[in-house]
Amino acid sequence: MFRTKKLNGFTWYLFWFLAVFLAVFCVDIMYVVWPYPGGANGIEALRSTLEYERELIFSLSDDRTLGIINNIGYWLYQIIFVWSGLDGLMRTAANPVPLDGANEMMRRFILSNWVFLETAAYGLQLFALRLGVLVLALPLFLITMLAAGIDGITTWYKRRTSADRETGFIYHRAKRAIELIILAMAVVYLIPPIPLDPRVIIPAFAVMLGLAARVQVAYFKKYI
Repeated sequence: MFRTKKLNGFTWYLFWFLAVFLAVFCVDIMYVVWPYPGGANGIEALRSTLEYERELIFSLSDDRTLGIINNIGYWLYQIIFVWSGLDGLMRTAANPVPLDGANEMMRRFILSNWVFLETAAYGLQLFALRLGVLVLALPLFLITMLAAGIDGITTWYKRRTSADRETGFIYHRAKRAIELIILAMAVVYLIPPIPLDPRVIIPAFAVMLGLAARVQVAYFKKYI
């Protein structure tokens, strides 16, 4: 019987990042094909979400942070569309001049699946925009976890100088909770194709990460 190797560390984060990235595309397709009642129709639903969040983020950012966000979007587009050749195929297919042989067949195939490619393009821009916001929010997460961890040292020191029973159960659960909170933040903020305000989502998850970090430090092993 084969045993599946447990993912941990960088491999765990990489696996779930790719899973979230694929989920973004699938959800975007569903959103475009079956838009919510009363909202925009088709690709316009996704485009309006992108325009709303882009205006919101740009109004809250300066030139330096906008440069970071734009660079993330640029490189993601280069890797997924340009390096794969999709960008060139879409530009060729958009040209109304008929082609010869296999090139014309490829052009018709691209045009028949245009909605999926266009959705992927807009979805990638939205994903890159939100990913850039999360990257810029890293200092907030780190400072919150550091401050909470320092507060947890007090509880850890009291445990070390008292007769409390040593247990690693809470420590390991808190450590796992940090990973799950990061995953939940990615799911909540990166996947939905509806307009979201990072000023509501990011502080909430920063607090949760801080609480998990405090518990983890507080219940670290008593004797080092």
